[in-house]
Amino acid sequence: MKGWRRDGVVVGTMVLLACALLLAPGCGAAAQPAGPATASPGAPAAPLGVVALKDGRVSGVESGGVSAYLGIPYAAPPVGALRWRPPQPAKPWDGVRACTQYGASCIQGNAPDHPGKDSGAQSEDCLYLNVWTPAKTRHERLPVMVWIHGGGFISGSGALPAPGGTMLGSIEHVIVVSFNYRLGAFGFLAHPQLSQESPHDVSGNYGLLDQMEALRWVRRNIAAFGGDPGRVTIFGQSAGGQSVIAQLVSPLSRGLFSRAASESPRYQDRGIGLWSTLTLEEQEQEGEEIADGLGIPDGPGQAAALRKVSAARLATATAPAPRSLPLMFVQPPQPSFQPVVDGYVLPAEPWKLLRSGKWAHVPLLIGSNQDECNMWLSGLPTPRAASVAEAARQRVQWFAGPDWPGLDQRFPAAPPGSLMPHTSRMMTVLEFNAPARYAARVAAESQRSFLYYFTRVPPGADAGADHGEEVPYVFGRVAARAQKGVTDATDVALSRVMMHYWASFAATGDPNSPGAPTWNAYDPKTDRALWIGPVAAMSGAPYPKACEVAERADRDH
Repeated sequence: MKGWRRDGVVVGTMVLLACALLLAPGCGAAAQPAGPATASPGAPAAPLGVVALKDGRVSGVESGGVSAYLGIPYAAPPVGALRWRPPQPAKPWDGVRACTQYGASCIQGNAPDHPGKDSGAQSEDCLYLNVWTPAKTRHERLPVMVWIHGGGFISGSGALPAPGGTMLGSIEHVIVVSFNYRLGAFGFLAHPQLSQESPHDVSGNYGLLDQMEALRWVRRNIAAFGGDPGRVTIFGQSAGGQSVIAQLVSPLSRGLFSRAASESPRYQDRGIGLWSTLTLEEQEQEGEEIADGLGIPDGPGQAAALRKVSAARLATATAPAPRSLPLMFVQPPQPSFQPVVDGYVLPAEPWKLLRSGKWAHVPLLIGSNQDECNMWLSGLPTPRAASVAEAARQRVQWFAGPDWPGLDQRFPAAPPGSLMPHTSRMMTVLEFNAPARYAARVAAESQRSFLYYFTRVPPGADAGADHGEEVPYVFGRVAARAQKGVTDATDVALSRVMMHYWASFAATGDPNSPGAPTWNAYDPKTDRALWIGPVAAMSGAPYPKACEVAERADRDH
């Protein structure tokens, strides 16, 4: 691989919590006899009608005007012989499962830099999903919005963001689904012997295959909750947004969704910051190195021996060293787990598949935020900020090649005090704004696409409109934040507008409906986006020249 990845440095912020391998109670546990559900702590204890699924019957609880069914198994536990295999069907059950609590999150680390992101109980047995439905009968045929969580493919949960789909579902009258998928070494480890086991000669990408299995579950079962299996929208942020792009281009997910919304995807980068994909050869090599580090001898039984390693030991052995977020911009983590260009799940890098027309050709809503990289790069002491910024600029200089002088001039290191803010903005444009604009432009050749640029800085948000800042607005969580004095009426109103855009898109493939500012479909000739600030309005797409540099450099690498 070219560039910065193979430098032998192990960095990252996620410390795997190998001791937290406990299965959460609720629907993720054994089936319960028929009868009233037992609510999780703090949830209303209102029993609901039983819903008959393909695998058995479930009950849930009423929450904020929607019926919530939490912790439904959508695949068999990927443990023992099923570790590092494609997801298998869930075992049918008798009686009624009381689906009142989230299932365990997949094994991962949590982010100490960002309180409130704790994923709760973790287990290798983690393939569970959640449904929030406002439907009163199964005959309503409501639009369905399936959330793919972020977390860099090493953390996150379908239980985040809390309180799940309650607000979005009740206010916009849509069904919201979230789910867990395997993460880190459990979801993306590859090894030559694992590839030999596969009829397609591939390994890795188990997390992406889990996502597809969850979507198949939705197609089979969502009508029982009053949903329309013909109107399924996938949406996600960060690694979830990147997963949306991966599902758009994977031939294996065709027909599983009818629209896609991607928030802040990082799918196009091959060297500015963290790599967004790895080749199968690279990830297989890393799998062998992990086995060697565990003391497993080379030979034909190495993969089988890896499967016998306890989940706790494997999690510890593959955990990136605990370092601060800014160091992720100095050297990418190793070991590194992300989608694999394997020729099967991902036939090529996602941006190449988009460019060649090999994607699902469904309506696309996509965008990014004004200050994405401030999540990693803001708030540093001056000497440290200068060091991190210079390292980031050196990487961009290598990446951009002959285009570097123009970028250096557009995002200058001077005057004093501007080095880090200008560097953070440059990284934001190259890593997030450019990929979103590229996908919107390619999609517009055959489908309606809608590009946004989120600029709203809530009161008290020192890092600006940084990575993930738009998520509470989409899920209707800003009203809860208002009670804590960190938002105002502007944010509540903006959240309602954004919820309506996303839900209208899920319903029709077009975010526009009466009562909201017009959001024009993206047209490469006019190159305009919806700027979402205190109000929403159309304007020119941000930093078009710098975005073009990123596209040229990507093609060269």
